[in-house]
This record gives sequence, C-alpha cells and structure tokens, in this order.
Amino acid sequence: MNSSHPWYVLSYALSKETTILEDCLQQLQDVPVGGIAVLPEYVGNTVEFSEIAFSKLKEVSKERKINIITTLNIIPVDLPEAEAGKNYNTLTIFTKKGKVHTPQAKITPQSFERKQYDEKFPAINVGDYDYLNKVEIDINGEKKTILFVICSDMYTLLAGVKQIEDLKADLCITPGNFGNGAEQAVYRILDKFRLARIFETTIFSNPYQKLKKPTQTPLVQRATDYIKQDETKEMVELTDWDRIQLIKENVAFYQDEHVPSFVHMASLTQMDSGRMTIGKSRFDVDVKVRTYPHVIYF
Repeated sequence: MNSSHPWYVLSYALSKETTILEDCLQQLQDVPVGGIAVLPEYVGNTVEFSEIAFSKLKEVSKERKINIITTLNIIPVDLPEAEAGKNYNTLTIFTKKGKVHTPQAKITPQSFERKQYDEKFPAINVGDYDYLNKVEIDINGEKKTILFVICSDMYTLLAGVKQIEDLKADLCITPGNFGNGAEQAVYRILDKFRLARIFETTIFSNPYQKLKKPTQTPLVQRATDYIKQDETKEMVELTDWDRIQLIKENVAFYQDEHVPSFVHMASLTQMDSGRMTIGKSRFDVDVKVRTYPHVIYF
C-alpha cells in the first residue's frame, strides 16, 4: 500500500463465498479513513450471497468511513441502460458517505456466468451488458475520470470500441478474476495503453489460490497493481492494427458449452504466454462508450 495516493489494491484467496467475504472484511479493517479499496470481481457471485455481501460491505464502508470497489451478482441500483429486474455482474461502489453506485456491468461474462451448464457448479446467470460508462470521481476536490473494465472486458478495449480515443481516461481500474496466465495478457495490454497515453494510471486486482502442495499449479495468480505511466518513455501510438495483433496474441476464444466452469476456463488461460478467454457468444461485441450521469465523491 502506498501512502502517496488513496488507493488500496487488495486481493483474496479463492474459496467458498463466506470465506472470501470474511477475508475481505478483515483486510478492509486496515484501510485508513478515506481510503479507496479495490477488490477483485465477485466478492459474491451467487444472487443469494451477493445480497449478504452487499449489506456487509455497505456497513463496513460507513463504519470505517472508507470506499470499496468490487463486483456483485445483483440487480443494479442505477446502472445506465440496464434491463429492469435483471441481474448483472455489477460493479458496485460503496462510498464512505453511505452511498452506493453501480456505474458499470460486465460486458463479456464467461459462459458459466451466463448459464448454469451443470448443477455441480454455482448458478450465476448474469445478463450481458453493452456499454462502457466513464465515471467522474471527486477525491477531496480533485476530479478524475475512470474507465472500469471488469475482468475479461479487457477484450472490449481491443475489439468492442471503434475509436480508441473514446477510451481515454485518467485511470483504468480492472477488478479481475483471471485464470492463471491470463494476468500476463492483462499486463501486456495495459502496458500498451499506458504507453499510448490512453490511461495515465492502471489499477488491477486479481485473486490467488492457496495451494496444498507447492508442486501444484494455481488456478489464479495474485495481482494488486497500481501503475502510473512512465513519463520518461516516449509515447507510442496504438493503431487499429496493433489492437488486432493484441487480440491475436492475448485472447483465446471458445465454444460456450465447452466451458461449463471456472476450472474449465482456467485450462485455457495458460496457452502460449498467457491468454484471457472469451466465449463465442460475446466475440462480436459492439460497445458504446457513454458517461455515468453522477459524480462519485470519495
């Protein structure tokens, strides 16, 4: 954690939902007043438990006067263009002043998020979203713009938005749950976007797995990154051709029904030097960049 900025990028160990929430609540006790905690996606991934996590996170944000960012499987409170009554993998922001904002939802949910293929795996069943909503924040009078990119929505930076300049923001924040290897694809892509001055700062949070045997390969690799662009490096334009190349090098596409669980997905992410995964159902996304109508005060 860096005292020179208010961001506290946290991780959690993969486990059952109750244990994940307990882990996160414990870590949040160490975030100072006014801090902004960024957690990986899905502190709760089922509808039932997301309601519990929502209440607990709202309570701790008010009690400790901190701000918390994660995603939950909920019907969003104020998501632009949301379908009424539909659950999304919803970016959920709890502020120290007791407000809750839901300015973004996941555009590229994985196959097993969209549909329960096997009862052995949890029913998530979130809807698809088609917008990237830039968010204006105010931190003690200082205004910044954020583009929230939920996990595999990293793909939309390359394929879903025609004009790369539309993506420009002060910060890009990625609450992730990338399978082992895919985090390397995230690093490569975000490096290019910082170098092109599309983002000034990138924040990336990913969970990790506690292994019973050191010889095992983890399903996920930890990330708690806060990286500012290196002003000493020369700006390098990111062309449409460059973005296509980034897709070719960093994305694995799959037939949805072939990937019924996170474990199945993680078997693909170690391909080559690491790839994020996108189901064929979300291959041809057409993403509109809009602006969230409320300023979020941290």
